Amino acid sequence: MDIKNVLRRFEELLSQGRVDEAGQYLEETAAVSERGGDGLAEASCRNELTGFWRVCGQREKSYASAKRALALLSENGLAGSIDYATALLNYATAKSAFGESAEALPLYRRVEECYRELLPASDYRRASLYNNMAQALLRDGNTKEAAEYFEKSLRLLAEMTDVDSERATCNTNIAFCLLAEGRLDEAQKSLEVAEEGFRLLPGDPHYDGALSCRGRLEYLRGRYAEAAEAYRRLADNIEGRFGRNTNYAAACRSCAKAFAAAGLDDEAERFRLLAELAGR
Repeated sequence: MDIKNVLRRFEELLSQGRVDEAGQYLEETAAVSERGGDGLAEASCRNELTGFWRVCGQREKSYASAKRALALLSENGLAGSIDYATALLNYATAKSAFGESAEALPLYRRVEECYRELLPASDYRRASLYNNMAQALLRDGNTKEAAEYFEKSLRLLAEMTDVDSERATCNTNIAFCLLAEGRLDEAQKSLEVAEEGFRLLPGDPHYDGALSCRGRLEYLRGRYAEAAEAYRRLADNIEGRFGRNTNYAAACRSCAKAFAAAGLDDEAERFRLLAELAGR
């Protein structure tokens, strides 16, 4: 099986907005690989599915894919390899995304140790690790160490080309750190750098993070209508790509809270209902 063509087709389906079809295609390909005894091809599919199901808000499917990928790599003598570390990174990122940062951080530390031994200091994958690790630290309430890892990631990205999305995303994450510390003016500066970067990248899915950050910043400034607008756009983006999943419901809840604070009760109630329906 030519796994590169498989993953290329998977990405094409996603880019066309055919999300359900993309997931079904990759699951079926993984099953074919399993029946054919092609453990490495299946591991590649399962590794991709870890991230796919994470973004779709399907925790158990994401975890199951990660565990299967790691087991297959171990069975094929690749424990301790870059491929194994990358699968472990994806598992950690899923753990962090689903609110289990305390469990994610030891996994990230293992990846960091492996990357330190096997990758050059300037490798892009290190920047990606630092960014993901920092997000887990931020969710765990460790804003100081999170900021340090975001800055490490940004320093590496500054030396690379074709990483505009990653740089914008990193600046968004630094803004989230600053918000957590109550440094609103500094957060706004970092967020504006991120937003300027995303303006040159129309349709980039990582812009959702900037919208979430903008919503949070405006809410903390007491600009509730502006916060609600940012969260509304975020909800629309999520719905357009993935349907009304758990992330959509969370965006609707934030939107409802902001509309309520702005005294727009009808809009607040509408988004509360949308969140409730999406959560069923």
